[in-house]
Amino acid sequence: MIPPESLARRIVRRVRRIEFKARGRVSDPLAGGHMSTFKGTGMRFREVRSYQDGDDPRSIDWNVTARLNEPFVKVFEEERELTAAFLVDLSASSLAGSKGGILREAAAEFCAVLALSCLGSQESLALLTHTDVMESWLPPARGPQVLSRVLREILEHPIKGTKTDLGAACDQLARRLRRRSVVFVVSDFHDDPERYAPALRRLGIRHDLNLVRLEPAGFDPLPGAGLVAFVDPETGEELEMDVSDPVLRRELTLACGRELEELLRQARKARAVLARCPTGSDPLAIVRTLVRERARAHGGVRA
Repeated sequence: MIPPESLARRIVRRVRRIEFKARGRVSDPLAGGHMSTFKGTGMRFREVRSYQDGDDPRSIDWNVTARLNEPFVKVFEEERELTAAFLVDLSASSLAGSKGGILREAAAEFCAVLALSCLGSQESLALLTHTDVMESWLPPARGPQVLSRVLREILEHPIKGTKTDLGAACDQLARRLRRRSVVFVVSDFHDDPERYAPALRRLGIRHDLNLVRLEPAGFDPLPGAGLVAFVDPETGEELEMDVSDPVLRRELTLACGRELEELLRQARKARAVLARCPTGSDPLAIVRTLVRERARAHGGVRA
């Protein structure tokens, strides 16, 4: 058993390593500077003023107009301070991976790079981790220590569950976010779409939704050749397969393609954008992919 003091030092080193890597990537002059695409995704009411020529009739405040007997319009302003809420899947399959690392570390590094590259110092970070139960909740907060807390929860939180329930996790997050936020669902999405799709759509109605699919790199979809034993980390089921069988490899490739296509379909229904995050990949490239997809969805990159 690792002494508590040694364990604490190990956790601190692990978190600092990922923070250091993330800051190094973001400070790279090739990173493209501060990306503001994730800013101003919501509008908030500012005031009511008299109607002027050229105002959109749809913005007329009919209650005030009727009371004062002259037309008034509602004026809104873009919200520049926002909350970035991460919903991270910590089910047992998040410990899967390859030489590029495990899915859980890829999730932590993506969250760190996203927070540092796309968000300024005035934004709040929130985190909900889940398996088939809610594991932890960090309410929106800002400050230099928040990112370290987020990384500790992703990397070192003791997990109670093993399976995945994305639908319940989405509903849990929706109940806790009091204002419109930019939400990042980070998961391998190994769950039944019929179970999570309705909750994903509910989350997408109120919030700016982004999906990040974690994938173990180098399996395409199976490693090597010959007889290989596999263990399902969520159920403990053991399976032995001859991965040199071309029919098996072809069928698994087709199944992986269908799974991805279904996730893309559910993302469109939820008004979300999707990026794939293989282990060992550059998380800044994943952030750029989200920026491009959001620009395409919203009609252009916003400065």
